[in-house]
Amino acid sequence: MTKLFKAGLLAASVLATPALAQEYVSPYAYPQPEEGGEFNAVIEIPAGSFTKYEINAETGHVFVDRYQVMPVVYPANYGSIPSSLGGDGDPLDAIVYTREPIVPGALIRVRAIGTLNMIDGGEEDDKIIAVPVSDVDPQYDAIQELSDMPAAEIDRLEAFFRVYKQLPEGRKVVELTGYEDAATSVAMVDEAIEAYRTQDSAANDNAEAGAEGESAAQ
Repeated sequence: MTKLFKAGLLAASVLATPALAQEYVSPYAYPQPEEGGEFNAVIEIPAGSFTKYEINAETGHVFVDRYQVMPVVYPANYGSIPSSLGGDGDPLDAIVYTREPIVPGALIRVRAIGTLNMIDGGEEDDKIIAVPVSDVDPQYDAIQELSDMPAAEIDRLEAFFRVYKQLPEGRKVVELTGYEDAATSVAMVDEAIEAYRTQDSAANDNAEAGAEGESAAQ
């Protein structure tokens, strides 16, 4: 029996012990910092991949959802902003530039430098563009706006999202409608995180009220 396997058995036994078990936290519900300006992103698809991975919110397992039919790869890491609530009711999407691809399921602390505005199948589907914070990788300290990025990177980003859904036929039509600056993007992230906290707080209040009502009825 290997040490790794023994460690796995030990971890399983700990999780199976009610007194020691911890409540599962979905990657999409991972908490965000209170101060704003920086946020956590969870990566689903690494830069350079043509495999579309998706994280199961209920279990945290990473699944291979499908492979890209178009002969293009993701130009940067792609994922979501946990504990955020966009206008479509889902977490905000995030495009994260790093010097090395990030494995699916990993979280990284980043900051926004802009937003790619998109219409996907007639619905808004904006992408927050981000880079690592200084503590993670100071190489990006000079990148404060999209205009600080090499022009070729922005060209590749646009080219990918313009064509990545062209095959197979019948998929949604994607339109690129411009960019937002860093300040606007930071505000968008802060608002989405606050919207999530407000919804979460209301849900907790309703749950507590329901529990009190059941207790009183008994």
